[in-house]
Amino acid sequence: MGRDFLENKVELLFIVSVAPGLALVWWYYHKDRLEPEPLGMVVRSFVFGALFVFPAALLEIFTSYLVVLGPLVYQIMGVALVEEYMKWLALKRFIDHKACDECYDGIVYGTSVALGFATLENLFYVFGALNPFLVAGWRAFLSVPLHGLCGLFMGYEAARQKLGGAVTYSLFRILFLPVLVHGLFNYFLFLSSGIGVLMAVALVVVFWLKSMSVIKRSWSCKV
Repeated sequence: MGRDFLENKVELLFIVSVAPGLALVWWYYHKDRLEPEPLGMVVRSFVFGALFVFPAALLEIFTSYLVVLGPLVYQIMGVALVEEYMKWLALKRFIDHKACDECYDGIVYGTSVALGFATLENLFYVFGALNPFLVAGWRAFLSVPLHGLCGLFMGYEAARQKLGGAVTYSLFRILFLPVLVHGLFNYFLFLSSGIGVLMAVALVVVFWLKSMSVIKRSWSCKV
């Protein structure tokens, strides 16, 4: 009975770890009002994003020394910049693909890559936690959606540049907002205080509301 309980617990933890990312990918995919992307490419972008967790984790070993510059600088430059740049490396091949011919396509691929990254990262956090169900719960409502929103803005801006005829991508415009918001979110949680958590929640809510207007603009592909 004890073994069965342990197996059921592991299965449940796995489900609650991957469900938020998959649910959000499904939601963003079905918001495509124009021409839905090939499902196989969306799946590949999700898996590709997940794989980039490993080089990000390796690079963060070296950027951990930035903590001497202060927690805010470290969270923005040592964590957020690393992770968002890794997501961009995973995303670029899908933005460059001929199938990405609408601004909302960039959102589909951007969120899929980011949520693939977030889902694998989520598994590591949840299974490594002392209270895994608590961690799975707050990450489902905060961290995973935050990653998806960063991918949304990144993908939209990259697709907008591509369809606007840009010869080369402006990485500053693609990465600035995702890195800043991701870094601030991490910093607020780092404060380990009630006000810090409230600020992190408020940041996600504001970012989510802002994303709704970006989605609407993407349907008409305004550049």
